[in-house]
This record gives sequence, C-alpha cells and structure tokens, in this order.
Amino acid sequence: MSRNFRLATVGTFSVLALALSPAAALADGGDDLIDADLTPSLPGDAPINGVAPGGAPWVIDRGEVRVRDSGRMDVRIEGLQIPRTDGTEDNPVPSIVAVLYCGGSPVADSGPQPMTVPEGDAEFRVWLQVPERCDMATVLISPSTAVGARYIASAVEEDD
Repeated sequence: MSRNFRLATVGTFSVLALALSPAAALADGGDDLIDADLTPSLPGDAPINGVAPGGAPWVIDRGEVRVRDSGRMDVRIEGLQIPRTDGTEDNPVPSIVAVLYCGGSPVADSGPQPMTVPEGDAEFRVWLQVPERCDMATVLISPSTAVGARYIASAVEEDD
C-alpha cells in the first residue's frame, strides 16, 4: 500500500468520524425548541398565552417556524391573508413580530419584520437570546402594532 493511499484513507475516515460525532451536530445550531407549521388565527379561537386571536378569519397557504436552542429563529410565511366577501384575499399588515413563549411567558422576539402587502409573505432569520430551558415552546405571529395583544398565526410545540 502506498503512503498516499494510506494518508487518503486515514483522512477519509477522520472526516467521516467528525461528521458523525456529537460535536458536529452542535455545529448546525443544536436542538430545536420548536419546529412547527403555523396555524392562522380565527376570531373564535381561544387566547394563547393570554394573547387574543386576530379580529378576522386569517388563512395561510404555508407557514413554518423553527427556533433552535442556539437562538436561531427561522420563519417562512406564504399567503397569510384575510378572505374578503368578494372572494379575494389580501394582507393589510405590512410588519409582523414573531414572539417566542416558554412556559406561557414571552422570552424573546424577532423585532419588526416586513410582510408583503397584499400577498402576505415573509421570510426571515434572526438570533434570539433564549433561556437554557424552554418548556411548552410557542411562537405567536403578531402585527407589529399589536404585539402581546393579538396574534394572527401561531405555532405550538407538539407533545412527543
């Protein structure tokens, strides 16, 4: 066996071992506090963490939120809108805030993020200061003008 072949083999196994190690898993941002689809709010929905649902029947084409224990929050929303009586849908909210709740209390938020009008699309990544422990992780999407008072979409941690 040639020296170059042995070095290549050792290098390949070293890379493979690193890729499978726990340290490599931490490098991608750690464990998820929450990784869930967003659900639009309806006027008759119950409050979540003391926050009332929006005053209109919201619909969503697609929405998801992921918060990692490293603090990285990724939000993607497509078509968060209100149906109108003429059969159309639109979004009147130009700016939203995604709020992370742990154990029913707000612990961090994204700050105001743009949402397209009238399409109702938003996509952003922010870094939050998250607590070491976050039980019952929930994310509420609120209009920037109604944070803590109204939510228009929510993501609730599913029981495993």
